[in-house]
Amino acid sequence: MSDHVDAVAHLQRAARPSRHVPADNGALRPKAPTPTLPTPAIARPTVWAASQVSYQEVLDAVRTLEVANGTTSPKQVRSQLLFAETLLGWLLRFPGESWQQRWHASGANAAGNEWTTLAAVPDKHGHLVAAAGRLLMLDVIRPDYSWLYATHATPRLYERLRALRDPAGFAIIERVCDTDARMLPSDRRHALNQLTRMLVHNGGTLADITLPDCIEAHRAQDGYRGRSQPRWYTLLREASILPADSPPTIFAASRRGQLTIEEMVDRYDVACRPIRDLFVAYLYERRPAMDYNSIRYLAAKLVLLFWRDLEIHEPGIDSLVLSDEVARRWKTRLSGPVLYGSNRIGKKREDPYTILMAVRAFYADLSHWALEDPARWAAWAAPSPVDSRDLAGMTKMLKQSRSRTHQRIRELAPLLPRLVDAASDNRVAAKALRDTAAAAPPGESFTQAGQTLRRTTLSDDGCSGRKVSRGHVYVDTPVRNGTSDRPQDNRRNLSLEADRAFWAWALVEVLRNTGARIEEVLEITHRSFVSYRLPSTGDVIPMLQITPSKTDKERLLVIGPELAVAFAEIISHVRGDNERLPLVSRYDSAERVHSPELPFLFQRPWGTGRIAMSSSYVVKLLDELVTTAKITNSDGTPAKFSPHDFRRIFATEAVASGLPVHITAKILGHDSIATTQTYVAVYDHDVIDHHRAYITRRRALRPSQEYREPTDSEWDEFLGHFAQRKLELGTCGRAYGSHCQHEHACIRCPMLRPDPDQHERLRGIIDSLEERIAEATERGWLGEVDGLRTSLAAAEQKLTQMQRTATNLGMPIFPRRPDSTR
Repeated sequence: MSDHVDAVAHLQRAARPSRHVPADNGALRPKAPTPTLPTPAIARPTVWAASQVSYQEVLDAVRTLEVANGTTSPKQVRSQLLFAETLLGWLLRFPGESWQQRWHASGANAAGNEWTTLAAVPDKHGHLVAAAGRLLMLDVIRPDYSWLYATHATPRLYERLRALRDPAGFAIIERVCDTDARMLPSDRRHALNQLTRMLVHNGGTLADITLPDCIEAHRAQDGYRGRSQPRWYTLLREASILPADSPPTIFAASRRGQLTIEEMVDRYDVACRPIRDLFVAYLYERRPAMDYNSIRYLAAKLVLLFWRDLEIHEPGIDSLVLSDEVARRWKTRLSGPVLYGSNRIGKKREDPYTILMAVRAFYADLSHWALEDPARWAAWAAPSPVDSRDLAGMTKMLKQSRSRTHQRIRELAPLLPRLVDAASDNRVAAKALRDTAAAAPPGESFTQAGQTLRRTTLSDDGCSGRKVSRGHVYVDTPVRNGTSDRPQDNRRNLSLEADRAFWAWALVEVLRNTGARIEEVLEITHRSFVSYRLPSTGDVIPMLQITPSKTDKERLLVIGPELAVAFAEIISHVRGDNERLPLVSRYDSAERVHSPELPFLFQRPWGTGRIAMSSSYVVKLLDELVTTAKITNSDGTPAKFSPHDFRRIFATEAVASGLPVHITAKILGHDSIATTQTYVAVYDHDVIDHHRAYITRRRALRPSQEYREPTDSEWDEFLGHFAQRKLELGTCGRAYGSHCQHEHACIRCPMLRPDPDQHERLRGIIDSLEERIAEATERGWLGEVDGLRTSLAAAEQKLTQMQRTATNLGMPIFPRRPDSTR
């Protein structure tokens, strides 16, 4: 029907019922996205002097432009004038005070590469494109970035634009490019073209470019392949066009930083405004004690998974006081398939208790704060919909999770030596292959480790003969096809392969020898190394200072020989021919902040510059290493090493080797020993080894002649021992060769194992003791009373043991038949 209204059309994508899953499960779209990055509010003029000239003045300027360009042929000049007349005549059909306004009114600006189809002039595409280029050079129109990135201009056009717009400014940029030995001609071209587009869009000169201009240009590159070539931004910084305190990279400048509390809440589009304001106030109260990532997840649990879920399924709800039915339905949805998230939509939720705990803490905080500040919080105090019964299974879930983690470590720990060997072997093999290829002449084949390859050259190959090169080494695999060789479509960059193999080895060495978190490893800089002098001997010990990533406590780790070798190799690899390590900025994806430029150890070349490694890149290297080494689990499935697995294996092996748990906790940076104990996976073979060691120690304390074949008399004596242990009420559990230490007071002895068949006999003993206690009390034999009461308590305990034994074994107690025999 035409008057149909979509009930969820106004909701953000995260809060809309999914159209990709069955409607009956109530699932929602899988992701709650960050709000769209705002483009800097830059007012671009639509009227300026060059855009307000008349039709004839534009044609005169085109003629002057062609003559100045060295065009001497009158025919060519007339052609360019004809092209300009065609474009100008089409633009005159649209309203506007300037050519720029007519350009926008025509729709050409938004049509991108298809803009010439709007002119409805058959076979005039080339004419219109050529005329648009002249209008750009004359600054008559200033298209948006979408048009500039979509259209394909000729290199000659960009060269003429640079010469006309700002020759002095581009000369400075060219000189900066000349000082960069890693810039290829293609890198230079991309950078200069991007700066040229910025002048076409903004007007003015390079000196007029500001940081918001750069952010606008970069964000407009979304989907454009040149987005990965950001050298133009650093050129502006190095040429002092941008201030020295500008962000180090365009990604640091344009990437969305931390959300405010209001943005965290508003991204979920809460309908009830008072409740929305309450969540904002609550999160502000909690924020000082939490890092950004934690407060962001808390907002998702409370606002999206709790309240927004209630608003969607309970329309009109506006109070924190939930009825039993509403609370029960919410908890039922929470225990069902995941309705929100990025990668587990439709699957069973693994962490329902963390959400329940967050909601329970939310209600508890409001109740507590209501006592401290009633004017502000008392109106929101309400009974919690989550009680202790809802959390009854949390301990079991934690134990199951811990058990799965321990089992994972037990499976991966035996595979670690293979991973270490594979990383070392791959590194050596990749380096040898690269060095052999580098020594081969271009176009020649060579054989290395059974592989026949052919050296090939590209623009950044080290032997290409160009003045500028990144020094990469490329090879192809020649394939015999008839009588000629031809390269297959499997070109390899051996320099990149050797670099990745080196970093895979380096990461394995550092992770397994430090037990540090991946964030802490990636934050290691050249300044993290300190020396400690032992006061007793004066020896200097190298130590690694771990900067806080998860907590606010720094710690120092002793650098062993293996770790020292790894760090020396890393520093040499990163530094190369330079005296110092390059300075780079690292982006913390959890906190959404960029660090200052520091000499990070884990950095790598990227295009014309360098970047710090990310956690995702580390995971990718580990996966490649496992795949290359063909490391599998015991069931044949491919193994999977995560960076945190090395931390757990480190803790387990440290404790198994005899390192006290509290020392291990200090090394790992844990505040509580209990946390460290959850990391430690006890192996079955450890238990066996400890038991065997105990037996060995016990044998060493006993005479060796006891470990011989027993004689017949000794064996009969051994069997007789068990016959002598048979008692009235059961069996004595004392060890072989030992004597009764309790003067046969069996009713009190803990070694007595009561027999359920003697239930009636023991009941009679208890009755007799009660009668004797009454008689002793009556006659004043108080000394007897204490002893009898001790015996009575022991007898009642034995009776309980009898009943428990009969119940546990499932064996009923039957009266003995008169004719039965033992």
